[in-house]
Amino acid sequence: MDMNKLFKECEILNEKYLNFLIDICNISSKSDNKAGVDAVCAFCADFASAQGYEVKVEKITGSGNVMSATLNPDASGAPVCLSAHMDTVHPDGLFGIQRVGDKLMGPGTYDCKGGIAVGFLLMEALKNCGYTASPVKIILQSDEEVQSLSSNLRTVEFMCEEAKGARAFFNLEGRIAGKVTTSRKGILRYRYDISGIPVHAGTYFGGASAIKEAAHKVLAIEEKSAVGGITYNCGIIQGGTVMNTVPANCSVCMDIRIRTSEDIKEAEENLLAVGNTTFIEGTQTVTTKVSSRPPMERTEANAKLFADILAASRKYGLGDLCENSVTGGSDAAYTTIAGIPTVDDMGPLGGDYHTTDEWIDIPSLSGSAKIIAAYIVG
Repeated sequence: MDMNKLFKECEILNEKYLNFLIDICNISSKSDNKAGVDAVCAFCADFASAQGYEVKVEKITGSGNVMSATLNPDASGAPVCLSAHMDTVHPDGLFGIQRVGDKLMGPGTYDCKGGIAVGFLLMEALKNCGYTASPVKIILQSDEEVQSLSSNLRTVEFMCEEAKGARAFFNLEGRIAGKVTTSRKGILRYRYDISGIPVHAGTYFGGASAIKEAAHKVLAIEEKSAVGGITYNCGIIQGGTVMNTVPANCSVCMDIRIRTSEDIKEAEENLLAVGNTTFIEGTQTVTTKVSSRPPMERTEANAKLFADILAASRKYGLGDLCENSVTGGSDAAYTTIAGIPTVDDMGPLGGDYHTTDEWIDIPSLSGSAKIIAAYIVG
């Protein structure tokens, strides 16, 4: 294949997929807005059908629907899979799309609708240049931002089923310049529910403060955080009713980041140990596991895929790349566990995700597509 022609085609398509991205970003699709996520899914499915791709949509109860679209479904080569998620963290109407020079700002531009645009741009460029050697499939998720809890992990199962047998899986979360992610931390979510003895503040010593117990527990668990290791963040504390009553109840919600599956045991032992320790006599604590997402560990398969991407990028003059490890969780953990060679953060360049300043670099839609195209063609 003429790679100069393929790269030029990516550049030509950049404006088309910028407009595509604006269209899907203008559809509000917070994870709990099933109608909105379904609307993004329907838009992408219709678009893919018009492109001539083989389209599969699965209706999901509890979250938005999911879909896949495949170029060259009958090709003999091992498939290459692309993935992104359609849901965002942003409430409806919080902010809108704005173009400032080469920046596009708006909800989901970087996390992760920009990745959807990169995937479809890449597929059309390959199609237009006559690539037929292997299937290229994009898989779109609907509840990634809430750890796939809304679907009871059905969306993750769909993704892994659709990616079965793939020689490479590219998760198209927003990219960091010059870096390819081969490992990510996992996430545990826990809660302490503390009960005390309520009394009037005037008889303070006759009570047992649930908030005071919570304060001791927060300090005890957070001091176990280690740079480069497990971290314990107490992100939400709720307790008490009025200022002149010793508080009867308090809850502490925690986000714990883990590097490996072995870290899970250590973290849970620490959480239970602190939960079972009583600092203020008369209080009681119930420790509850709320949710979990496994880590994306650096495997030999992931490292080999990175090495092949690096070689292709150098071969076609697209620059050097380095391996990266990040602290945020993603669906790439599940394909890694399934044994599928996986890399993450291969979408557009940008930043400030989960904020009202979220943005992408517009030319990087085609720039990211070129790197993946170089690997696919080889």
